[in-house]
Amino acid sequence: MGIGRSINRVDAVEKVTGNAKYTDDLTPRNALEAKVVRSTIANGRVLRFDLSEALAVPGVVKILTCFDAPEHCFPTAGHPWSTDPKHQDVADRRLLNERVRIYGDEIAVVIAEDEIAAARAARLVKAEYEEYPAITTVEQAMAPGAVPIHDERPDNILAHSRYRVGDLDFDEAVREDEVRVFEQQYTTQTVQHCHIEPPVSFAYMENGRIVVVSSTQIPHIVRRVVGQALGVPWGRVRVIKPYIGGGFGNKQEVLYEPLNAWLTTQVGGRPVRLEISREETFSCTRVRHAITFRVRTAVRSDGRLVARRLEAWSNQGGYASHGHAIVANAANAYRHTYHDEKSLTADAYTVYTNIASGGAMRGYGIPQAVFA
Repeated sequence: MGIGRSINRVDAVEKVTGNAKYTDDLTPRNALEAKVVRSTIANGRVLRFDLSEALAVPGVVKILTCFDAPEHCFPTAGHPWSTDPKHQDVADRRLLNERVRIYGDEIAVVIAEDEIAAARAARLVKAEYEEYPAITTVEQAMAPGAVPIHDERPDNILAHSRYRVGDLDFDEAVREDEVRVFEQQYTTQTVQHCHIEPPVSFAYMENGRIVVVSSTQIPHIVRRVVGQALGVPWGRVRVIKPYIGGGFGNKQEVLYEPLNAWLTTQVGGRPVRLEISREETFSCTRVRHAITFRVRTAVRSDGRLVARRLEAWSNQGGYASHGHAIVANAANAYRHTYHDEKSLTADAYTVYTNIASGGAMRGYGIPQAVFA
């Protein structure tokens, strides 16, 4: 029906006339303001806090730290939930983290009557740490003696997958052929999504239910993860998604909604607003994965590909997020790009480091692989 003619977007008029209501437009006037207190180290552990100066700021309602937060670990990726534990996203973070894994990790939060008081108090929270060397590269993370970023992954490898197409390995495929072998290494960098609207939400309680209004791409998954993070039945959580001012994959992640949901339960159900600044969005939400590819290609004189060998290492950052799905998808894209006469083999690794966590971004690993 639509071929050959222009179709109007159903939301076009509301958006271009400024009538569309985004999350912040709907924030109740009596909402409290929350401000996250972030770690000033990239790798280590919080030992203790001094909250005395922060609590003295006029307008401060409550300060909660990683020692107050529920012990539940939860995943954040925007994937449907699997009943098979082997296919579930990795649950490797808490609402507030005692174990610091990135610079700017969430270690405490201030709730105040207004944004200025919350920001002032957050700056006055003092934390004492046990600090470890910062690990910023895959090579550092995989080096012998590197400090485990997550205890359950002592080698810092989140996941490793491999495949082979054809009966031969690369060296076997090219051993008796008249081919030229090209070998090269390629590296792609991290990229931030830069959506216009930063992550923002507000939460309140209504008839015993937690209601979260959020700028998110995945409201149903947010509902499930909030329940997991707080240890409450999913039926006690309601998520409302207004118009969204951009996401591009960064909001295909449960970012701050569970924290905000918990905060309202700590102030008697009163609305709490939590907005992340542009600087925090860059450093403490998600980025496109930096991936290093080592490529070997055997080519006949007429240009036909005899065999290819791919090794890929994805710099995951501090938390699993979408994790191995990205570099695994990159390796699959590499397989589908060309036809190999004899053999194609690939090994893909996702490695924890202490940089900003990689997550979903448009293309989902394929731009990196296509570049290589």
